[in-house]
Amino acid sequence: DALSPLSPPLCVPNFVIKLHAILIRKDLRSVITWMPHGRSWKIINLPEFEKKVLPQYFKQSNMKSFHRQANGWGFRRMLKGPDKGSFYNEFFLRGVPH
Repeated sequence: DALSPLSPPLCVPNFVIKLHAILIRKDLRSVITWMPHGRSWKIINLPEFEKKVLPQYFKQSNMKSFHRQANGWGFRRMLKGPDKGSFYNEFFLRGVPH
């Protein structure tokens, strides 16, 4: 099931695959969601993201660690404009799982 947070230990999906699985979950749209254009995503409810999403999908619940991982995968946080606060990577698009 693509929505399952964890696979068997030797098959744990990488950050990008986990992130895509999180973003397609309808029950998490009030916590994390794609921007309308589908080229970046945004955490809407940080406390809920730290409480519900991080421990379920990642080995930690530390936001700084999550940001470091996102940066390591080439995501950049948008600092101005209509997408302010969202994360962008030119190769990470809604509807295009990796």
